[in-house]
Amino acid sequence: MKKIALISDDNLINYSLRHLVEQDKDLSITHEFAHIEDAKLKPLIARKRIHLVMINISMPKTDGLEILTHLRQIAPRIPVLILSNNEENEFVVNFIRCGCKGYLNKHASEQDLLDAIHQVSAEKYYLSEDFKEALVAHSAPLPHESLSNREFQVFLKFIQRKPISTVAKELNVSTGAVSVFRSRVLKKLNFKSNADFIFYAMRHHLLILPEQLPH
Repeated sequence: MKKIALISDDNLINYSLRHLVEQDKDLSITHEFAHIEDAKLKPLIARKRIHLVMINISMPKTDGLEILTHLRQIAPRIPVLILSNNEENEFVVNFIRCGCKGYLNKHASEQDLLDAIHQVSAEKYYLSEDFKEALVAHSAPLPHESLSNREFQVFLKFIQRKPISTVAKELNVSTGAVSVFRSRVLKKLNFKSNADFIFYAMRHHLLILPEQLPH
């Protein structure tokens, strides 16, 4: 049986997903988390009690790329399937580039969901034809893909306009370390100021728009 960990803070969607997945006797949502909990996820992954992580992205309430990046840090080999309402090609391409194996719109059919879970849990990609074409069209590497994992985490935090002290606390590093990573990002992406983070993110559909970001 394929065991699935669901990361979602929407109880109604969680109930619906459990009901749908239970239609297949070879699949089971065995663990649910409102957000990524390292202390609980790491042991499950280490003991191979999870075959797939499914993430429900509710924009703009949550920042999907940050969740995915965090998950790739603690579980780089676990297959990930994203569920979201966003159908922008560049938005989907960014998720694939950041390490998820499949992307499914929440309006997809029950069979689409089951097919996606089976495909992704087998470490194969699952995308609609439109998104496959978009992935090919956007195959050239983007500047931010040269960033290290930690630099990319800091990059995402600054896009959300978080001060250095907050970034340091959330990443559990010193403020000095954050400043060093910020300097590296500025140099690699040829940025001059924090405003460049926002403009870059808007241009490449990396995150929600600034007016939607929390203050």
